[in-house]
Amino acid sequence: MKTKCDLAGYLRPLGILAAVIFSGVTAQANPIELPEKSITPEISLVIGVAILLEVICIWLVLRRARRPRFFVLWLAGMHLITYPAFLGVLWMLQDIRPALAVAVGEGLVVVVEGIIIYLICRYVVPAKPEIAAPSMAKCWLASLIGNVCSAGAFPILVALYEHFNKV
Repeated sequence: MKTKCDLAGYLRPLGILAAVIFSGVTAQANPIELPEKSITPEISLVIGVAILLEVICIWLVLRRARRPRFFVLWLAGMHLITYPAFLGVLWMLQDIRPALAVAVGEGLVVVVEGIIIYLICRYVVPAKPEIAAPSMAKCWLASLIGNVCSAGAFPILVALYEHFNKV
């Protein structure tokens, strides 16, 4: 049986990692190049739809595993941590090629999101406790599939936005 001390021992390194990632770096990052414009509500909608697509993919991969109630909301809330962290990584890697920086950032996001999904499925009260919790590998696979779908859909969503914005 896990005690609070054991759980704190697991969460402390994640807290330190979050503190390092969430330093002031994230406030200065902007991976979307818009000439002389800030992020508009429309681009925010495109980002939100891409994140929603990622959440749906993760939910579909883990639909037969033990999950907490409101799992989709937990996944959406997870992006309040991982998206600013992704922006921070991009800002820190701004001196290297953009494609490599995005690949490194997405790789780190897949790993971190997989760990967060695993912790959510293990430690948040499940809706159906009799079902087995997903393994770490399955959580990473779900995160990878979700991020690939989101990253693949994002340019399409931006092109659709630009197409309908011209009309």
